Amino acid sequence: MTHCAPPLPDASLAAPGHRSVPPPPGAGRLDRARARLAARLVAAAGPDGLLRAPCDSRMLESALALRLLTVTDVDPDARERLTRRLKTGLDEGAPDPVQEAAARAALGEYADGRGALARLLGGFDHFTAGRKHLMFRTVLAELGADAFAELPDPGSAFEARGQQRWLITEMAALKVLHAFGTRSPRLVTEDDWRVLEPCALPGPPPYGNHLARILALLALRLRPRYAAAVRARARELRNALREDGGLPFLTGMDVFATATGGLALAGAGAPAPTLRALADALTSHQNPDGGWGFDRGVEQSDVDDTAYCVEFLRTAPPKRPGTESETAAGERYLLARQGADGGFPTFERGTASEVAITAAAVNALAPEPAHRAAVAAAVRFVTARQEAAGPYERSWSLNESNALFRTVLAHDSFLAVAPGHPAAAGAARARARAAARLLETQNRDGGWGHVPSDPSDPISTAYALIAVARTPGARVATERAVRHLLERQRPDGGFTSRPDQAGPRPLAYHVPLLTDVCVLLGLNHARVGPPGL
Repeated sequence: MTHCAPPLPDASLAAPGHRSVPPPPGAGRLDRARARLAARLVAAAGPDGLLRAPCDSRMLESALALRLLTVTDVDPDARERLTRRLKTGLDEGAPDPVQEAAARAALGEYADGRGALARLLGGFDHFTAGRKHLMFRTVLAELGADAFAELPDPGSAFEARGQQRWLITEMAALKVLHAFGTRSPRLVTEDDWRVLEPCALPGPPPYGNHLARILALLALRLRPRYAAAVRARARELRNALREDGGLPFLTGMDVFATATGGLALAGAGAPAPTLRALADALTSHQNPDGGWGFDRGVEQSDVDDTAYCVEFLRTAPPKRPGTESETAAGERYLLARQGADGGFPTFERGTASEVAITAAAVNALAPEPAHRAAVAAAVRFVTARQEAAGPYERSWSLNESNALFRTVLAHDSFLAVAPGHPAAAGAARARARAAARLLETQNRDGGWGHVPSDPSDPISTAYALIAVARTPGARVATERAVRHLLERQRPDGGFTSRPDQAGPRPLAYHVPLLTDVCVLLGLNHARVGPPGL
């Protein structure tokens, strides 16, 4: 049987459920809040054992869905539902300028797509910024809110070779839309059409991504041979609409929620059978490459989900032989994606490494002594990035506090297993800098927002609390954060927060169950206190 290293007792996202220290002030109220959250997570389990974590609808996908149903002239009832969703969203205030422009254009109203794009991406400092500008401008042009961009080399501008599969699909679709929109269909190759073909098949969208499929269908409609399949898929869209009549970005995040929710339940002291059931559900959805995607049926594995799954499988007591080998397969998947710089990308090796994703890989791999060299290289990458001047990375979350808590845990993990390593001093400095950033940016109400000066919200506060509660000397800040959260717990035990997830970055999308997961993780760490006490 393959050996599986246990989690690190003082450096795990699943903070131990009990520690032999005096309980903090107000522990009774804190424990009651944790118990109510844990009960909500257990109740979210579906028939296959995964926690059900559907994604809310979003204006961008709803606008594109309305466009598809309009140009294919199918399902007037679904068109009316999408129209109402967009009008309601505009009345309530669109989440960003690009989605407002997309909605107005889909409804036949005037929209300044160029200005909207400038307002959204004007301060977007990210390695994907150029691609996002091209993507959103092409989408807005398809909807009628802008003109298609004049490109010096349109045949290669949409190249996405070596990237994740859903991004390759999106860029191929955008290439087709741009080519036909600029009266240059000759630029579209047979390979482009082949990339898009899976989106014309019945069933859920490939890669669990509604945005990629809608873009692909809009592109495929431009070739007569796909017309019947496109109309058939367009008629099926009504089955994917949410109660508010809109279409979500993703099918859901059940795998991600089960891994992170499992860690939260472990920290809350959930019974072993509950944890084993969640672990078994996760292993049944492991992909052949050893990794995991964010939802059932998503064959595109990624480092983020795989790291959380590996970390939870270490925590959950094994129910049957084989769990250890599944954990080891997840470790191999992670190690195969480490870059020459020591960092980890989200998807494919050779693409840009990211701080938060690298920290996640460290947290998953650090307990296994055989991976010590890979972990040290990853910690050096994180430390170098943190010491460099510039904004704090936000990655797939809109929160500074997300990357900060993950790096704090990564440094703690490394310092726990390799205290005398040459990289330990740098890791300790970077850890102190990350904690100081959080302590300096706590709002007066005890919470945190997406970035300093933003209003507080539960998810941002919970992320920060994970790191702050682990920091010696931060007891007052911890108590203020706990008080902030407890005052905002709903009567049903849950929490309401502004969206945290981002995709395509920087567009927000919301998975409500993740709010409860994150808050429970934060409260668990507050209950335990700093390591070593």
